[in-house]
Amino acid sequence: MLTKRRRLSISRRLTLTYSLILFSILFVFTILTFFGTGYYIMELNLFELETCAGIISDYISNAPRVDQVSFKDMNLSYSVLYSIFDKDRKLIYSNMPDIPFLEITRAGNRKLMGDVGVKRRQGIIYINKQVNIKGTTYYIQTAKGFADIAQSTYVLPRILLVTTVLGTLVSYISGSILSKRLLKPIYDISKTAKEITSKSLDKRIPVDGPDDELKDLADTFNTMIGRLETEFGKQIRFVSDVSHELRTPLSIMHGHVNMLSRWGKDDPQVLEKSLATLKAETENMNKLIENMLYLAKGDNNALILQKEDFSLCLLLREITEETHLTHNQYSISYQCEDNLVINADYNALKQLLRILIDNSIKFSKPPGEISILVRKEAGAAVITVSDKGMGIPRESLPYVFDRFYRVDESRNKATGGAGLGLPIAKQIAQSHGGTLSAESEEGKGTKMIISIPRDKEEMHGTS
Repeated sequence: MLTKRRRLSISRRLTLTYSLILFSILFVFTILTFFGTGYYIMELNLFELETCAGIISDYISNAPRVDQVSFKDMNLSYSVLYSIFDKDRKLIYSNMPDIPFLEITRAGNRKLMGDVGVKRRQGIIYINKQVNIKGTTYYIQTAKGFADIAQSTYVLPRILLVTTVLGTLVSYISGSILSKRLLKPIYDISKTAKEITSKSLDKRIPVDGPDDELKDLADTFNTMIGRLETEFGKQIRFVSDVSHELRTPLSIMHGHVNMLSRWGKDDPQVLEKSLATLKAETENMNKLIENMLYLAKGDNNALILQKEDFSLCLLLREITEETHLTHNQYSISYQCEDNLVINADYNALKQLLRILIDNSIKFSKPPGEISILVRKEAGAAVITVSDKGMGIPRESLPYVFDRFYRVDESRNKATGGAGLGLPIAKQIAQSHGGTLSAESEEGKGTKMIISIPRDKEEMHGTS
């Protein structure tokens, strides 16, 4: 049976990585210290032995006679062994008689200064120096045990090795604690993400500690969850509003169908009225569904625009003339430069303007004044649709482009509409790379401002 391999956490991997790096650095430092210290102490001891040989040489040069008695009052280091031999290699004096004379050849030996040879044998390092004093040749041999040198050499590396192990252990423990503390926001994000469901989008990661990248990550996560909560709330509200909008006509249709099935079909007047109502409600539902599908296409970037170059003035003239035919009690005017040509979807832009003009008519009393002003800005055509109607309350202004939003339900009972007109208008503007915004003051009127990129430089158009 296969078992799931336990994975190392980020905290553990970071701790192990940096502990190994620290151990490697300290270990290399210990090795270098060992060899460096050994070399330095060896050179220091060789210098001591050579110095002692020099002192003995000076003593012989100044002594009135060379015999065993004359060497006893020399003040040399107690750890240094020394012997003086004559030219025939016979021992004249030694503070350690068991030390033999060692013939040092050039092969395999190193020179320090002058005629001095160095040799190691049986745990002892020797210096053999040949001197000529007053025409007589002497051999001065100084020596020192390796045990003393090794003891000095090995103490520091051992201390460093123990320090390396202890330092690595302390580094691992402290690093594990510190990394867990530093990575706590990541653990919190993981925990919160696992707890979040459609019913608990209000959960947030507590943001505290230093202002660093992990805090930014927690802030970003909280912001993302906030956006999800907002969008999910909109979706729930959207479904609720759609259900409400469909429930009303369906209830009306269901009532008329029941009435007709019971007795209404025998009354021509009732039958005609019911059929007219059913037709009207069916058209309303069809329009609602078409608008919802249009918005859904925009959400999925599935809108296909048939862009072409056309005169904006011709479009405004056409739409104002059509509006006059159906609403001749309103005053509708427009101002536009004759040579203003834009590259856009003619029918989509006409639908956008129709929505704004219809809204102005719905919320204005005859003879309401509706004006359309077009001006050029850098690379864009700006269209302003103004009226002097009821206006929009300040607190409702930020929400007028939300789907199914109604400023006042009592108004919409008289004017009709599902609250999808302005969202569709904004989507048309955005699909052209433009914007749609609103300015309004309650009781004084409303301005809807459209900005559409022209895409073409100024061209001649038909007025």
